[in-house]
Amino acid sequence: MYSDLESDERKRDEVISSLYWSLMQNWDIPKSICDYYGFTEDYLLFHQLEELAPDEYKRKRETGEVPDILEVDARLTRAVEKVFESLCGKPPAPYLDKMNGELEKLGQIAALPDSVHDILHIGSAFLVKYGIDKNASATECSDRAEKAYRELDARFVKMTGRRPYADELFVSIRNRRESESKENRPKQTHRSILRNPPAKGRKMSL
Repeated sequence: MYSDLESDERKRDEVISSLYWSLMQNWDIPKSICDYYGFTEDYLLFHQLEELAPDEYKRKRETGEVPDILEVDARLTRAVEKVFESLCGKPPAPYLDKMNGELEKLGQIAALPDSVHDILHIGSAFLVKYGIDKNASATECSDRAEKAYRELDARFVKMTGRRPYADELFVSIRNRRESESKENRPKQTHRSILRNPPAKGRKMSL
């Protein structure tokens, strides 16, 4: 049904619009689009989990009956973003602003891994989406954030034609860390060398 998007501009606009508003607001993708692009399983599963009462969801999560809704949402989001960006040559500014906000958060975590605990600005859904475990070591969080940043930065290059930012950013982060490491290194104190005073010779008794 959607194999002729290159020649059918109306269908193409329909798909792009549906995916765009689902990514920007709430999931609302027609079944035909879900089926064609392989979203159906996660799309239906997400809505099933969303409809569960909080207590029921918590109980079923504890017993392993249902998967983590954040992981399902993240998997679906990544899949939809991939299709949307491949179809929409120049995404609308609000979408680019949204993704740029995520890019900045990834850069922040890469530079300051403790920021994964800033629940006011960096939510669990964001961390799950980019595979960042806030309980991992600072080095692991930073490395994962850097990898995700580089991948999203490359997508921005394709979407906007701008130059890549990743190399410049991570060189500056490493230079700053090296500088801080040198400043925090204990300085050697220069002590004057104390020599033993010359021994006084005994006076020979007459």
